[in-house]
Amino acid sequence: MMELPPQAQQEITQRLAASEKEREKTRQYLQRGELLKADSPERIEKRKMRLLANQSLTPTLGKENREALVSNPVSEAPESAQRAFERQIGGNDTQPCWFLTRGTELRRTVGRIHIRDASRRVGWGTGFLVAPNLMVTNQHVLDSLETARFSRVEFDYEETFEGEFLLSAIFDLAPEIFFVSHPARGGMDYALVAVADRARADSRRPDANLAEFGYNVLVREEGKLAKGEMIHSIHHPEGQPRQVSLRENRLTALQDLWLHYETDTEQGSSGAPLYNNQWEIVGIHHGGVEKRDSEGNILAIGGGHWTPQMGERQKWWYANEGLRISRFVADVEAQVKAALDSNAPPVADRVVTQAGHALFEAILKPSQNRAVPTPSPTVEGDGSFVPQSSHGGFNPE
Repeated sequence: MMELPPQAQQEITQRLAASEKEREKTRQYLQRGELLKADSPERIEKRKMRLLANQSLTPTLGKENREALVSNPVSEAPESAQRAFERQIGGNDTQPCWFLTRGTELRRTVGRIHIRDASRRVGWGTGFLVAPNLMVTNQHVLDSLETARFSRVEFDYEETFEGEFLLSAIFDLAPEIFFVSHPARGGMDYALVAVADRARADSRRPDANLAEFGYNVLVREEGKLAKGEMIHSIHHPEGQPRQVSLRENRLTALQDLWLHYETDTEQGSSGAPLYNNQWEIVGIHHGGVEKRDSEGNILAIGGGHWTPQMGERQKWWYANEGLRISRFVADVEAQVKAALDSNAPPVADRVVTQAGHALFEAILKPSQNRAVPTPSPTVEGDGSFVPQSSHGGFNPE
């Protein structure tokens, strides 16, 4: 685990306190079934346009409702179309089956970060791939070029239904090729770093190639999420095997840089991807605040006092905060541009080589040129490794 610096934790607490009324208002709209009122008409329209561009959602909206929404603002569409749209963003319990297969594919892009110094592991974090060889996490996970140089990322650290473990693969990071960050204290708390192509020789799968894990598509445009919608996360809480948080996790407030939500996350989840119902990245998990009583004691799930002996998983979380992905893309793009400006002064802990710049440009390519992971390898009862059939590294999306 790697804790947030106290100042950054205090900043989250202040922002969550400032959004308390907004979060409560969103919860009230949800309880009354008036989700279309939870966000501004402008943001609802952006959300509508993004959802209508996804043809696979037509069956759940219905053809007539879809046509009505194409022709009218949501507020002026027939009531049946408004209700269909509201059910879509409100988290209809019935989802297309691709919700499962897409999530299964993308889980492989999420890895457990071994935070290390020169001699040993000092903590855990979570990161996810956003280009063939680029991974995002929090700056408080990889707090310097030096930390990134010693740290590693492990993919497929996951327990199967039968209680077996997949054969994971551990990769070195390559900050000497690309490393751009923004501080946790007073900043956006992200680190974008290059990852080596091949697994480490001492990995359980030394023959693994990073390409088999695929990467996530980043979209800089807004319209990927409205207040009241579900947020999902894939993460390694406390360095544990890969887990997914899916149910009753909703966006309740929105600030210029930050999403406030109720996803159940723990330390070690720092740097985890936040997804919408279409498995688009909407944010980077940053940190949370525990619930406390009037005397400042941290509360455990159920309401009693929490003690360290209970473990992090028994904490009752007040709310969580993540960096909006549109803001991340805009900022890292500006940083890369500045790094390539020969007249700009050098910035400590920022490396953008020519090779690194080529990797970064892949983030901004159209989604049809992107990739998804190949199927996970499986483990037989005797522990032997069985590779799954693939289409040769990256599959077309």
